[in-house]
Amino acid sequence: MMTTPEIEEFVFSDADFPREFDIQLWAFVRLVWGEAISGDDRFRTRSWDEPTPTHFVRAAGDLLVSHVLVFPLSIEGHRDVLRVGCVGAVLTFPQFRREGHASELMRRVAQHIRETADVGMLFCDAVDAPFYERLDWVALPRGRALVNGEIPDEEVVMILGDDLIAPDPIRLPLSW
Repeated sequence: MMTTPEIEEFVFSDADFPREFDIQLWAFVRLVWGEAISGDDRFRTRSWDEPTPTHFVRAAGDLLVSHVLVFPLSIEGHRDVLRVGCVGAVLTFPQFRREGHASELMRRVAQHIRETADVGMLFCDAVDAPFYERLDWVALPRGRALVNGEIPDEEVVMILGDDLIAPDPIRLPLSW
């Protein structure tokens, strides 16, 4: 008879992110966001090294249940450099959805961002925006953020914190 394992929460520096979690993360990425993965990235099984992310994880033993990563980015602000906590790879495996795992991780991420950055930012689909809005993220008006000088196609850019400290428009070197 199998007993249900306890789901635990962890925060890992990239250097300490367990290999088995990284493999599961990239398997999820290929399955769910596969159309966005091309070239050599199709074979990827490790997270990027630069900028170095911090991984927020819920797991049952060595089984990844839910994941969020945050990496630092510096952009030009009004008067000074603006420190941005960039949120990405927000996922919960389908068998564990609607149990609050991603919400709890996003609360931990928000705390981390408030301690280490001026604002948080993420990109999401319009259908996912209400999830983040419930967690105090605010959708920026279309055109407020530019990626390589262009308005991101069909993506909502969301911010955590005071958007008035960010320039208008916010010029980002990449989307994530």
